[in-house]
Amino acid sequence: MKKVAIALCLAITFTVSVFAQNPCDQTTKLTGGTTYNGTKGATVLYGSGDDAIGVEAWTEAGGNATKLTWYGQNQGGGSAFRAEWTNSTDYLGRVGYQWGTNGKKWSNLGDLCVDYNYTRSANGSGGSYSYIGIYGWTISSSTSAEYYIVEDWFGNGQQGANNLGSGCNTHGNITVDGKQYQVITCRRPQGSGCVSCNNQAFYQVFSVRQGMANNNNKCGTISIKKHFEEWTKISAVSQYIYDKTYESKFLVEAQGGTGWFEASWMKFSRTGACGGTSTTPSSSSAAPSSSSRAASSSSVAASSSSRANSSSSAAGSSVTLSCTGLQASVEKGGTIATPTLTCSNGSQATNINWTGRPQSNGSWSVTTNTNTTSYTIGATATCGTASNLTASCGTVAVGAASSSSNASGTSSSSVAAVSSSSSDDATPILNSQLSTLNSQPITYFSLKGEPLGNAKPQKAGIYIVKQGSSVQKVAVR
Repeated sequence: MKKVAIALCLAITFTVSVFAQNPCDQTTKLTGGTTYNGTKGATVLYGSGDDAIGVEAWTEAGGNATKLTWYGQNQGGGSAFRAEWTNSTDYLGRVGYQWGTNGKKWSNLGDLCVDYNYTRSANGSGGSYSYIGIYGWTISSSTSAEYYIVEDWFGNGQQGANNLGSGCNTHGNITVDGKQYQVITCRRPQGSGCVSCNNQAFYQVFSVRQGMANNNNKCGTISIKKHFEEWTKISAVSQYIYDKTYESKFLVEAQGGTGWFEASWMKFSRTGACGGTSTTPSSSSAAPSSSSRAASSSSVAASSSSRANSSSSAAGSSVTLSCTGLQASVEKGGTIATPTLTCSNGSQATNINWTGRPQSNGSWSVTTNTNTTSYTIGATATCGTASNLTASCGTVAVGAASSSSNASGTSSSSVAAVSSSSSDDATPILNSQLSTLNSQPITYFSLKGEPLGNAKPQKAGIYIVKQGSSVQKVAVR
């Protein structure tokens, strides 16, 4: 009995918290590996069951002019690879989770995510269309759908529905990992080729990261499960998310051109161990598998609070989180654009928790019947190994819906200050000089938060006026 007690004590003593690798720090160029020329059918590289990591390469033309080199299980996170192509009609190279036609539903595969770090050839080297990010298929007994989480491409500017082919529709924006993505669905015609649809027409689901024109985002985290969660909230999209998941791999796809892609880090996880912030038990023995790590959750939980405190104190005041880009106002029925979080240590903000958003389910959309006059937005996030960092983003004023902007047909140009608590059709208080405000300069904004300058707008409508620290809605008539 004493021996058992001593063994338990030792187990607790050696259960310590460690941080996952920060992907943006993993820049060592990899060597060696296994090279596959041309098309390579889906092949498991290592692991089994839900943890199987596989490779697949497909080229429509170009033969051995395309190749993929996998750097092996023991370096670069286990899934890092290099891809090269020369004038291929279409080339897809990918490494990651491979479940096959009997794969589970996405919601039963754990907290899917991937950390990545890569370099690539220049814009224009990927032909007329290209994608860099997560790729896979969901399948049912009679059909299938392709899905993409696009972080980057070889084109110029922002990728959008117009770059994805015909038959595409947009479904608004979602926010995952502090990044904004546009959701798009496209229909591919019969004969395009698919996993389990008897060569019939099928649909594609895309999350396309916004801001590509200014930030290629070559390192960071993709929380794959969270994209699925957001897609299933959109009825026009959820119908294409089927009961089985064939794969979830990191993909580079290029239609033509001559180029390359090379990852120095690519690590998949089904336990949310991404972004440099996870905890795992360790001992003098070999590292445990994900299942044994989950089984020891009680000992990990016991050290989680001390880990959070130590990471915060280790960072001290040297790591800060800032929030910028919050719009000044929003119309009822409109959507607040997600502001930008920046880590002072250069890492990507992860584990983001926004506060003050319009709806309790985390949506940035403002309902048309809201009585709220403003939203004060803040965030808590992790920067590398520094957790629980906070930032204040500011306040967004809520304006009347734009349909009421031209309610008055008069041509006079008086200005009426509108009480922020009044309804859209309330009688405004006439005040042509806005004398209730202080004597500081006035700046006018549209209800979308666009600055219009200091001169009173000539067009009748509802505007936001800022004077010093005072903000009011006004009606220009």
